[in-house]
Amino acid sequence: MEETEKTHKPKSKKKMLSQPRVYVPGLLIIAGIIFGLIWWRYWNNYAYTEDAQVDAHLILLSSPLPTYITQLNADEGDTVTKGETLAVVTLSNIITDKDLKSARSEASIQYQRAKNNVDVLQSELVDAKQNEERLERVYKRGGTSEQNLLDAKTRYEVTKSQYESAQITLAFAKNILDATQNRLEGIELKSPISGKVAQRYANIGQNMSPGEPIFGLVDLKDIWIEANIKETHVGTVKPGQKVDIYVDTYPGITFTGTVIHVQAETIGAYSVIPSENPSGTFIKIVQRVPVKIAIDPQGYILRPGMSVEVKIHTRKFSWL
Repeated sequence: MEETEKTHKPKSKKKMLSQPRVYVPGLLIIAGIIFGLIWWRYWNNYAYTEDAQVDAHLILLSSPLPTYITQLNADEGDTVTKGETLAVVTLSNIITDKDLKSARSEASIQYQRAKNNVDVLQSELVDAKQNEERLERVYKRGGTSEQNLLDAKTRYEVTKSQYESAQITLAFAKNILDATQNRLEGIELKSPISGKVAQRYANIGQNMSPGEPIFGLVDLKDIWIEANIKETHVGTVKPGQKVDIYVDTYPGITFTGTVIHVQAETIGAYSVIPSENPSGTFIKIVQRVPVKIAIDPQGYILRPGMSVEVKIHTRKFSWL
């Protein structure tokens, strides 16, 4: 009986490697490593956070003396212009001539101080603008770095913001000074800014204590982004860096911005109730540092408190 069994030759190594079940997992592993490196390299050029929101100054309109409200000319949500009369009040009968004289003196000091501050900042604003224009010319000739130009632009924007805030303070001090020049006559409390009435805290016929707010005003043109960046990522964030901003209210739209400054402390550094770390119960928590970012609204209405996401360009993108 002839043997019909055939001897099977072992498969060659080259043929085994050509099998899909052998090389496909390897290719997937290599592709995963390449993708991971690309992803890491890409995000290493940015500082990203979802812990951010639109912010603005809330200006509180009040009287420096005890007053009685006789008229209110605005309500929550109303648009007001700078210099518009929002409330008419009279001084309360309980105030004495001595108190009124003291209030006049204090109001005069505050007004002069605010005026001097405006004059100083106006001079600094002119210098900052001239320096920015000079560096732009030098940069075009290749005589300075892009970072120096960005620093000059940031200095101008910061000084401009400080100057505008000082003007608001001066207008408010003028309102207070004018109010103390009257006794029981109608005193007009005027808006120091053009904007929106965010809150109305009082009603007609109500007696108000000194400094108690009557209206809360917001200038929707003077807004910025307050982003809380992790301390592990904030080291590469600097003033002048470009920022991509995504506002939840307007999906699909990318707003542009610029880092104005990085706060000198973390959020919890000066909290009312500081966290205690007793021995044996310490848990390390990554702290966050507030970063102020200027934003271009691009014609859209941005309101304080809106949630946003920010992506700060901390360095020029490079694959290498």
